[in-house]
Amino acid sequence: MHVEVEHIADRRFAIRARDHELTVDDSEDDGAGFRPTELLLGALGACMAETMADFARFQQIPVGRIRMQLVDEVEKAPSRIGAIQIVIEVDTDADEQRQVSLAQVASACKINQTLQTPPTIEVDFSVR
Repeated sequence: MHVEVEHIADRRFAIRARDHELTVDDSEDDGAGFRPTELLLGALGACMAETMADFARFQQIPVGRIRMQLVDEVEKAPSRIGAIQIVIEVDTDADEQRQVSLAQVASACKINQTLQTPPTIEVDFSVR
């Protein structure tokens, strides 16, 4: 996977992947795009929802809408997300055992697993 990030102006950046582009703006006001932390929460929620939907299809569990609300709690030292609260709502008439399976499989998504077991991050810095 390959993603590029480029500074546009002030606190605004472009993120590019494949043929897609997204604006990120960490301005104090509403800005012109998502904040980086909103993208992290969105990536986590989308990954969990996709994992649940794939599992439901594979297990033939009838699932309609999947909706998640993710809220972060910020820590100051060091500045980071210290906790994430997730509320999942699923439209399904599956029995209780299958509902439990759906709830458990959400945590198996790649983004959640990465946050639970952080990867090694190497940074190369160069000046032009």
